[in-house]
Amino acid sequence: MEMESKKKRNLHIPDDIVFNILRRLPPKSFARFKCVCKSWQSFANQHKYHNQKLILFSGKTIQSVDFEADEIKAVDLDIPFKVSSAILQIASCNGLLCILTEREGFVIWNPLIGRYKRVSNASEYDNFGFWYDHSTDNYKIVRFMRFLDPNSESLQRYSAEIYSQKGNSWQPNEILPWQICSILGYSHHGNSLFGVLVNETLYWKIKYINNDKKYIPAVLCFDTLNEKFDVIISPVNAHVFDLVVLKGQLCLVEYHKAGHMGMWTREVGKNQNWIKFMNLPPFERKSIFNYHLLPICSMKEDEILVCVRQLLTPLGFFLYSPEAKTYKKFHICDTRKHLFREITYKDSLVSP
Repeated sequence: MEMESKKKRNLHIPDDIVFNILRRLPPKSFARFKCVCKSWQSFANQHKYHNQKLILFSGKTIQSVDFEADEIKAVDLDIPFKVSSAILQIASCNGLLCILTEREGFVIWNPLIGRYKRVSNASEYDNFGFWYDHSTDNYKIVRFMRFLDPNSESLQRYSAEIYSQKGNSWQPNEILPWQICSILGYSHHGNSLFGVLVNETLYWKIKYINNDKKYIPAVLCFDTLNEKFDVIISPVNAHVFDLVVLKGQLCLVEYHKAGHMGMWTREVGKNQNWIKFMNLPPFERKSIFNYHLLPICSMKEDEILVCVRQLLTPLGFFLYSPEAKTYKKFHICDTRKHLFREITYKDSLVSP
């Protein structure tokens, strides 16, 4: 008996060795072992893959591009759920994709392990945001709905509702201030219905009525920690802009008629003023139509991946070098020409 108990004690393998073995497994195998014990499940959910990927989508098609692969090419993703109509928009958080379809509503999907969850269908919506609540280990969606103010038949207002993955239900959040007259769903890269997530805060472009009763561009922000909204006035004279994430920071991309772009970010600290940190020159290519550039993400050697469009038609991807101030073609094989929307994401083993 004593010998048997000693053998059992000797069979114990330290967690760090086990975890080192697990992280080397193919993702789908790794995901299956999550159910062995709580420590394995916790390790799998916290495990981070650092390979940045690009999602291209339109209609009923989604492609993935792995920047770390030997060959940079777009691979069709096998969608395991029914999409009977167009995919309107996709947001990402911690390796999960929150997909909004025209008829089926929201679906939360992890393309790495193939698991998905349908969200109870929404009736009317107008923009949304997707994030992870660390305090409750819960994925959430906030959506906006429009209604006419009962005190003014011509005034359109917005209300917000929040979906909890654990509760699988929508709950009212708050009615937004009347000064928010429009949450914009249009950008230089097509319809953009989702909020940009940066450091526990979601951001949307809006039209705002200031104290002088003038319509001005602004930014609506949603603090996901306390689930409260606030409004940030955009930089002076920044009338046409997009919001993107570069190196983990919120960036406001200001478009000028001459074709160049100004890149703004916010100070860290109490003031949080807008600071312009870069200017991108015009994309030089002879055409009777205007070209629009949208920065997508930061790449190696501080280069910026941009998508070039002409009348919302994608013409390809380019790398902009801040040091040389030049653009060079970035080849992605097997992309479909009609896929004209894109987001970035990183793999994870989190189950929706």
